[in-house]
This record gives sequence, C-alpha cells and structure tokens, in this order.
Amino acid sequence: MEWMVYIAGDDFNLQELSKLLTSPKLCLIKEENEYYLKSTSFNQLDNSGEVRNKVEDILSLINGAARLALGTRKPLTTGVIKKIKDDGAREGFCHVTDQITFRDAYNITTVSNDGIVQEFHQSSQISNWVKVAQSNENLAKVLRLLGNFDYDWVNLYRILEVVMKDVGGTSNIIKRGWATDKSITRFKRTAQSPEVIGDLARHGIQKDEPPEDPMTVSEAKSFIETILHKWLRSKIEKL
Repeated sequence: MEWMVYIAGDDFNLQELSKLLTSPKLCLIKEENEYYLKSTSFNQLDNSGEVRNKVEDILSLINGAARLALGTRKPLTTGVIKKIKDDGAREGFCHVTDQITFRDAYNITTVSNDGIVQEFHQSSQISNWVKVAQSNENLAKVLRLLGNFDYDWVNLYRILEVVMKDVGGTSNIIKRGWATDKSITRFKRTAQSPEVIGDLARHGIQKDEPPEDPMTVSEAKSFIETILHKWLRSKIEKL
C-alpha cells in the first residue's frame, strides 16, 4: 500500500518542482495532468488523516523554500488523498483545490576571477533545503515563517533571530561575512522603531533613538534574504 496526495498549483511551476523533488523519500509526480506528492514515509501511516497531517508539515517547508527561491505569492495546497492498495485498487479521500501563482523562475549567474561563468537555478536547492529542514528545527522554523507569506517586519526579525541562534549570535554572522555590524544594527533599529514604521514595528513604544537612515521594507527583505541564502548554503555544504 502507498499514499499519494494531490497538490494544487500553477502547472508550469509544479512542473519545475517535479524536476527537483525526485527522491523516493519525497517526490512530486505528474499523473493524468495532475501533480501528486509521494513519500516512503507516508506508507507507514494508517489513515488519510495522518497522511494529511504529515503532508501539511512537509508542505509548509516546501512553501517556504519556494517562497525564497521562486518568489511565490500563494502557498501550495493539498487536495484529494489517494490510497493505492496492494492489488492496484485506489481509494480517494477529501478533494479540495486551490490556485497558486508563481513568479517566473530565475537563474543566478556568477563570474569568477579567472573568468569562469557559472549559472545556478534558484529552485535547484529546494529539495536540499526541505531535506535538511526535516532534521533541523531552526531551518524548519525559517521555512515555516517564509511559508506563512506574512513577510512583515516582525517575521523578518524572527527569521534573523533564528539564524542568530543557529550560528551562535550576531558576531558569527559578521565573522562569516554574511552581513556587516552596521547593516544588522540598521535593520534591527528600523524594525523596532514605531516612530519610523508605525504599528508594524516590533516594539509598541520607542525604546531607543530611531535610526538616522532607516531601511525600507524592500531593503529589509533583500537584506534578510541575502543572509538566508548564505546561511542555507552553509547547511547544504554539509550534506
């Protein structure tokens, strides 16, 4: 017996993800023009409720990874759960669908000092991120925060705090060259300042002097994402 779970989303982007999630431990397959998530870990579960709970946990990680790598604007959602019996017979449970919108996938091109050009597909790391997150609670929490699609000052600050905890503090972020002390201080003081960003601030009252040169929210997103990509790269290098 095995389980497979329908995943709702934009066809083009689900096709991209299906090229990346190919391990028996976690794969996205296309069957009759629909996409299904499968995993050997599902096959040990007794009923569709347990499968749905397991899939929702995994999907929260995939959503966060896709948000960071592809700029998704809506989360992936689950639909029908199919049980495939040993004799090949199939049984379906609870069919629910939704729609997802992705931005176009994009590549990063780097040129080394000796002129070697390398191109990296952002989404190529999604499967690795999800794999590591299943055994690393700090990474799992970051992906869940990203997957909540509430990209505000409070959540950006929470993400930074998780990374700080994981690497042993701000000083280690600076030592690794992921950010400067000045940029971290600027981000924190902006995020905490109700005088600068009003009710969206992390603090309800102004505790310190507001920054002279506050970050815009777009700058803050870019700042946190830069740290995240470098942090994630350090995780993947250990695989």
